[in-house]
Parts: sequence; C-alpha cells; structure tokens
Amino acid sequence: MNHFQGISINQIIFTLTQPVEGTDQSQIDSYIFGPLMQSLFFIFILIFIFYGINRLTKLKKGITVFEFIRFKKLLMSVLSVVILIFGFFISINEIGYAEVKSYFFEKSGLYEKAYVNPEKVNLTFPEKKRNLIYIFMESMETTYISKDLGGAQKENLLPNLTNRIQNGEAINFSNSDTIGGALPIRLTGFTVGGMVAQSAGVPVRTSLDNNTLDNNSNYQNLKQFLPGAYSLGDILEKNGYQNLLLLGSDANFGGRKTYFQQHGNYQILDYNYAIENKWIPSDYHVWWGYEDKKLFENAKNVVTQAASSDKPFNLTMLTADTHFEDGYMSAETPKLYANQYSNVIHYSDQLVNEFINWVQQQPFYENTTIVISGDHLSMDKDYFNDISDKYQRTVFNEVINAPIQAEYTKNRQFTTFDLYPTTLAALGVEIEGNRLGLGTNLFSGTKTVPERLGYQNFEDEVTKKSDYYEQKIAKDN
Repeated sequence: MNHFQGISINQIIFTLTQPVEGTDQSQIDSYIFGPLMQSLFFIFILIFIFYGINRLTKLKKGITVFEFIRFKKLLMSVLSVVILIFGFFISINEIGYAEVKSYFFEKSGLYEKAYVNPEKVNLTFPEKKRNLIYIFMESMETTYISKDLGGAQKENLLPNLTNRIQNGEAINFSNSDTIGGALPIRLTGFTVGGMVAQSAGVPVRTSLDNNTLDNNSNYQNLKQFLPGAYSLGDILEKNGYQNLLLLGSDANFGGRKTYFQQHGNYQILDYNYAIENKWIPSDYHVWWGYEDKKLFENAKNVVTQAASSDKPFNLTMLTADTHFEDGYMSAETPKLYANQYSNVIHYSDQLVNEFINWVQQQPFYENTTIVISGDHLSMDKDYFNDISDKYQRTVFNEVINAPIQAEYTKNRQFTTFDLYPTTLAALGVEIEGNRLGLGTNLFSGTKTVPERLGYQNFEDEVTKKSDYYEQKIAKDN
C-alpha cells in the first residue's frame, strides 16, 4: 500500500483485475523489487519461524505421538490464523475502515437524486460547430505551481500554463480565490477512471461480481464498457463530429480502447497504431510506449488532417511522461531542479505550451476550443511528503478560446465530473438545466452537487454501492 500515494479500495480491485498488457515495464519492475520482494521476505521469515517451532517442539517422554502431532497442528493453525487476521487488519487500516465499509456494505441513493441522464437532456449546438482539443495531462495537479499562485511549491513548475490563466487567455475553475482545480474523488483516481469521469460524468466502479465482465473480471476484455453511460463522445458523434484518441501508450490498458470506441466511435491512435503506421520503429519502446515529445509532434499531423475535413473534430490526447514513479526524463528534459519529477513536470508544461502556440497559429484555431486537465492526482509515493496536510490537492484545469465568458470561476466546490457539461458549454453548446450525469456546467451559476450536498458527503455517497449505477449505467438496459 505504501508503494502508492492516496490509493483507494476501488483502485486496488481495479488493478488486481486488469491484465498487465500495456503497462510500462518499469512499473512492473518497481513492483517486483518493492512490494513483491518485501512480501517474499516476510514469507521467508514465517517459514523460518514455523521451522523453528517444529524443531523446538520435539516429542517428549510421556507424550503419545498422536497427542504430539495434534498439538503441533493446533499450534500451527492458530499461528496461521493470527497472522492472516493481523495482515487483513493492517491492510484495512492502510485503506481506511470507513472506506472499506462504505464501498462494500453501504448503499447510496445519490444517483436517484442527483444523476441526470445526458441522453434525455436537450442540447443546442451553435450553427457553426466548434472543434475540440482535449488534453489529459497525466497526474497533473495544481500542487505543482508556486504557493503565491495557489500551489504548494517554492517555484512554479507550470509557468506557461499558469501564465495563460494570469493574463486572462485561459479560464481556470478553482476551489479557492487563487489558481485551483477540481476536488479529488476516490473512484476517479486512476487514468481510465479520470477519463470516464470527465467525459461521462460517472465513476468507474469496479465490481468483482460484475455480470458484464464476460467471466474475465477486467475492463480490458469487456464486451460493453458502461453501456448505460452517455458520454461526450456519444454526443459529439451524434452531432457529426469525427472523434480521435491519441496516446503514446497501448489503448487496451484499463479498457480505454473499448470505452472510447463504444462511446463515440473514436479512431484509436495509440502506441500500436504508431508502429503499424511507421510513426516509430517497430522495436521502439520507452516508458509506456513512446514519449510525449513525439506525441505532440504526431498531434500536429493528426489535427492538421482532421481540420482538412468538412466535419468538426474532437481530438482527445493523453500524455504519459508525468506518470509516477518520478516520471520519464528524456535527453531533452531540462535539468533545472534536484528532483527528477519536478524536471519532468516542468518539461511537460513546456511541451503542452509549444503545442498550444502551434495550434494558435493554424487557420482552424479561431473555431477551436482547447481544454487541458489532469486525469487525476499523482500517485507518486514520496514527492508530496513535504506538502502540508492542510493543503488541498486538486486536479489542474484550464480552458482556452471558449466562446463564452466565465463569471463563476473562484471558490467553487467541484469535481472532474463537472468538466463533462463544462466542456460542451466551452464549445458554445446550450445545455438544458446545465446538468449532465453527476456534473454541472461550471460556466453557469448552477450549484454543483458537491456545493449542494457538501464535498465530503458527496464523495462518501459516490463511493457507496448504488443499485441505479449497477442496473442503469454499468449494465445495458
């Protein structure tokens, strides 16, 4: 558990039920030489203890063989049960008793009260539909900016992105009166969970007995990925958009390919596509596939081709260099700080900024909205040790070139669910009631669900089991 930062029971179950296909090899190595080796060492110690007990409890005079064997079996059984119970409670304590109790044993009526089925909401698109470039920045959070701007660092690691907010070019929705972001929700703290939250307004809640799992218990092999959800991709496809997903990793990992193909018929431009189309050599593999510098170079070609079509486009991208542990530091990454992760984060800011600058010079930019958001908070295990417990970590966001003004950007209690309707509003779409899924259009004055229920209460309710979610969203009806 200590190998990751802020991991939830949902993430543990999700990780345990997913194949390792598409995972960065360094993540596997980190597990092997970290938790696995520690576990093996602990098992070795237990074997040594049992062996010692076996040697010490020799048959004594006056004790029958039957009595002796029965005593040793009883002793071993008691010790095994004690160790099992001890390990179980240690694990539960690491996660939190309240969270485990809530996740497995408590039910919520949140969806019946607060969920709005997006498929039944009237949406009015502008006469000339705007293009969308949505950049998911891996593990990008507001914590990385300087304290004076709303972050927790001595120096600002995101100078370019924050400069756009400061000069009024970009809109930042904040939980404070400075630069801030979306409050974290436990069920959205991993990549596919974060992507689904921001594009469908619902979490990815892992169930060990999910009937839609085709006997595989993993999202990668799902026949249907949240068939009852109605996403941004579904809406844009229905309204004539071409949807594209560009990432430098294997889209199969975590079921991302399945989700985006089933919800919006996205063209998947992942690591495998890059090899098949000779964007990179067939034996090329770094980090999770190929690095972000190449990702943004490829993005220029992809978006140029998409813009040449008579259809509006939605290019969704996912970076990877800033993934834990410590990120991927290429030869081009400037070494400005003693900490590798800080250098990687700073370089990611530079790469995104250079891409935005390029987009702004293109003829299609005038009719294009750019949304930048972290997929979730970082899970790097030691980078945040010096951050005050009183500091609220939030998921970074900014919107560039939206056709509407934002009056309600500061001191908002919101989560990444709210970015779903907010993104549509940033395209000039009018949303009846300003609600989609569990999300609320942040451009409007409508209160978010966390603002109505209280953030902590909302997160607790999302974590609980829901009959509505299981029957209406996780399954086809």
